[in-house]
Amino acid sequence: MPLTCDAEVFLEAFNTQRSLAVAKDCLARLELDLDGLCVLTECASNAYAFTPVLAALAGAKVLAVGRDSKFGRFVENKLYIQQLLELSGATGSIEFFENKLPDHRWSEADIITNSGFLRPFNKNKIEKMNSNAVLCLMWETWELRDGEIDIEACQRRDIPVIGTNENFEGADMYDYPGMLCLKLLFELGLEVANNSFVLLGEGLTGSLIAKTFHQLGIEFDWFVESVEKHEKQGPCRHYRDLPSILDRKRLDAIILADHVSRNPPLGRSGFLALATLREKFPTLRWAHLTGPVDLLELKESGIPFLPNEIKPVGFMTYESHVLGWEPVILLNSAGLKVGELAARVRIGGATASEAINLTVEHGIGQDFEGGFLNFIQPY
Repeated sequence: MPLTCDAEVFLEAFNTQRSLAVAKDCLARLELDLDGLCVLTECASNAYAFTPVLAALAGAKVLAVGRDSKFGRFVENKLYIQQLLELSGATGSIEFFENKLPDHRWSEADIITNSGFLRPFNKNKIEKMNSNAVLCLMWETWELRDGEIDIEACQRRDIPVIGTNENFEGADMYDYPGMLCLKLLFELGLEVANNSFVLLGEGLTGSLIAKTFHQLGIEFDWFVESVEKHEKQGPCRHYRDLPSILDRKRLDAIILADHVSRNPPLGRSGFLALATLREKFPTLRWAHLTGPVDLLELKESGIPFLPNEIKPVGFMTYESHVLGWEPVILLNSAGLKVGELAARVRIGGATASEAINLTVEHGIGQDFEGGFLNFIQPY
């Protein structure tokens, strides 16, 4: 039965109040203090509307840039954020900009978030930044996607790009991938208990799902590209062994949660054609969290899949905000804490490397493998 208008209004109000409580709890846990600092972030919708509010709650002056998109209109997002700001009792302020930030305002920002409406960070934008600015990824460094940040330009200007440790005790995100996978399987109409799955899970996302499945006693086979890298976390086999799936008596779903590979492990260009799988398992379903797949072949195979819109390689097709707004609020709070720690020492004269090291020593920051200044961005 669809919700009545009154019920929808109630749930929206409840979600807003709960999320504000979550935001304040996150700030208290992380001891976030942005007083005297300027944060440049986005004016976005839903859970992402809380990022400028989090910064303002922590005392920052906030510059929020947005535009109309499929996720909402700028004027509506701005109004919602203003309402949140009023409800929150924040001491900081938020100034809004539609489409772009004026050139002369870039130098005001001490902390810049790697948010959707600010990307890409090209050479032109980086040259406008304050020489003491810090650029926060708001997630782990291995998740950096091509074309989002000109790392070389940041290195030349000694502007640190810093990741957020998602396994930090005060902002642990590592349980969410398993919960996210379970939700997607439920949406596919599967019971999970007594079902049988194949997990294509190279990388951290796949590893965390495998961990949850092991804990819950769910029947699954785990295939990866790098067996030696993952076998300590549980039994797994190489993608080249995927044809062995056909020896199974039952298979309810393929779960693709590969945040690393660039070529489809399953499909005509992989190790087993999807049409062959569908013929063997007529009721098979496809749960797509992230990873490479030939979308045309998937549709032609007739295998039902979710979500309906599959994002490119490197992007999460099924994101944590579908669980609720807390994961986004928690992670962005942690990203702002990284920015706080780095910005204060940068203002005090610290180099990019010194600022990054401070956040890593704290536990909440994350450097690139081999160090930021040595990182070469693949193109």
